[in-house]
Amino acid sequence: MDAQQLLTELLKHLPLRVYGRGAVLTLLREMGFQVKNKTPLTVTDVHRSDDSGELVCKLTPDGKGDFTAALTNLKLDITHPLYRAVKNYQIEVSEALGKQDVEDTRQAQIDQQDRGGFRVGDLYKKGSS
Repeated sequence: MDAQQLLTELLKHLPLRVYGRGAVLTLLREMGFQVKNKTPLTVTDVHRSDDSGELVCKLTPDGKGDFTAALTNLKLDITHPLYRAVKNYQIEVSEALGKQDVEDTRQAQIDQQDRGGFRVGDLYKKGSS
């Protein structure tokens, strides 16, 4: 199931009960919410990010305020019918981001080799010429 199909299916199941992890929990705690990894959050809307194409959820931890978080930073209840589809999507996004990191590292290595050890600071050393 691609991201667009998953988005369509998720919208049919709103509101969704999810659980935060990592950065989502840290952000909520910084906002003053008393949350743990087992604290249920409610997804009230889902959309695709114009920048990254990732699925982004509008959440409410208390039924009043709301914020957004990437679906990759949330856990769906294991009993939900879309659990496996969401898990597969998260794995795909994680692998894509991993490949991007590898490409960035390769480009940095290429840039380093292209410079051949040259540093801009070498131009300003006293006594060179």
